[in-house]
Amino acid sequence: MTRTVELSTTVFCPSVSAEPSQAQFRLDNAGVVVEGDQLAEEAGLDEIFDIRLGQPPRAAVEALSGTVLTIGFERGGQRVALFIGGSESTLDRVSGLLFRQLLDGTEVAVCHPATIGGRVTDRRFEIGELRVTPGKVGCTGIRQPLNVDLETIVGVSRSKKELLGCRELAVDLQYVRQGVVVGVDLSLNPPRKLNLLGRYLRRSYGRLRQELRELAPPPPVVRTLTRLYTHGGAHRFQKRTVTGIS
Repeated sequence: MTRTVELSTTVFCPSVSAEPSQAQFRLDNAGVVVEGDQLAEEAGLDEIFDIRLGQPPRAAVEALSGTVLTIGFERGGQRVALFIGGSESTLDRVSGLLFRQLLDGTEVAVCHPATIGGRVTDRRFEIGELRVTPGKVGCTGIRQPLNVDLETIVGVSRSKKELLGCRELAVDLQYVRQGVVVGVDLSLNPPRKLNLLGRYLRRSYGRLRQELRELAPPPPVVRTLTRLYTHGGAHRFQKRTVTGIS
């Protein structure tokens, strides 16, 4: 299915021009295209190595304000940064779609469950395909397909794991299942997509933490959250408690 997003906005590409300009931005299944009077650039999905959404980075702070979508891609052996301005809601939709297009279907080595309640299991890595859909991340092509709601994620980190006789970088994902924290290890091929996966997961995890801070939960909920995070899910909680904090 073709997924295309188009918007007219302010863009900035320091390697092309010292000033921002108005241009038409398009995202489709092939990649991103920017066309304007002063700028014409495009990047295929296989050339993009980084995506960030937030305040303007140092390289663009004088050119753009508010929320900025940064897309890093490779061109002729050089790294190029493209900064896109716009409303937070619009850029959030664009970045979410771009993340999914870059990650969905990627070959992945997955160990699940790698840990249960903080205890390491004897489960080995399996090779499957990464699935990234709105609100969920998982894997298919393995014995027990994995499907995790992003809202249940309570931890994302990186480490090196033993995989096929080599030490490989992996994303360590922790999520809550029936009141217990379960760990998943994910290693991607090509490895450069690991950074994108980590950023995508932290994006969702960061939102959940922000929502919890804004909720100002009562002391009993705070104590429950503290126990859950401190003990790595070693203690079981009643289903209604977990539902209340998800």
